[in-house]
Amino acid sequence: MGRLKDNLYNIKELTKRNMLIFFKNQTTIFFSLIAPILILVLYVLFMGDMQVGFLRDNYPSVNLSDQELKGIINAWVISGIIGIASLTVALNSMFITISDKETKVINDFVASPVKQVNLTLSYFISAFIITFSLTLLFTIIGSVYLIIASGTMFVFTFTEVLLLLLTLILSTFSSVIILMFITSFFNKTSTAAAFTGIFTALIGFLIGAYLPVSFLPKNVASIANLIPGSQATSLFRNLFMNKILNDPTIINQVGIDFINQIKIEFGFNLYIFNFQLKPYMIILYLLATTIIFFFLNVIASKCLAKRK
Repeated sequence: MGRLKDNLYNIKELTKRNMLIFFKNQTTIFFSLIAPILILVLYVLFMGDMQVGFLRDNYPSVNLSDQELKGIINAWVISGIIGIASLTVALNSMFITISDKETKVINDFVASPVKQVNLTLSYFISAFIITFSLTLLFTIIGSVYLIIASGTMFVFTFTEVLLLLLTLILSTFSSVIILMFITSFFNKTSTAAAFTGIFTALIGFLIGAYLPVSFLPKNVASIANLIPGSQATSLFRNLFMNKILNDPTIINQVGIDFINQIKIEFGFNLYIFNFQLKPYMIILYLLATTIIFFFLNVIASKCLAKRK
């Protein structure tokens, strides 16, 4: 019992230490949030009207007001912002581990009575809390924006709030565990920073945060939809876009064919080589990939311990 208490105390203190380092580093926080903030600013200033124009040009017979069309686009954009936030924040939270390896601080921990498993758990827990907290903040801001811009139809019920929180937890867990494994191969913050720049620019296109995935070539879109981040973002779109696409007034005005087409073009429905993924399949896929990367992290952690 005493040993368990000591282990829990070590994990708690190390986790607290990691979180303090992250939130004291304003540069890290800035680069964690720059991608979702940039998407929101570009959308408000430029992309919103462009997307409405796109829908008007491609569906000239659709009898919807600009505000109603913008409601559809708003829900799509906010979903993409939440999806990319969970990835970029998770990636930047890993800089604590990389910095500890670069400065050899991690060697001091390993040489001390602190167990390797406790150290690894502290990195994971702190990254999870940081990512979940900041992504939840974007979710709240996005939800308030939707209500202000598009009306009370975007007010969530208690059940929908619960589903949204569970989706956030799953998305955060998946992002952190996968990126924890990927960044375990980095020993220098400069290398990680270069990777972060490429990752942030590329992942926005692959998960459909900048433009709908349907704009990509079909085979590329199918491969992009295999990325866990794309699937998590699709779950967010199901929650947000359903609020307007399932509205009886909207359905009566435009018909079910238009609704189905929007779901395909804006990443509500995910297709992998003509096979449509249902929400329960996406959840199972995220759980499966998370479990796989969990074991890969265990193996990587053991290999690191042996090298030390």
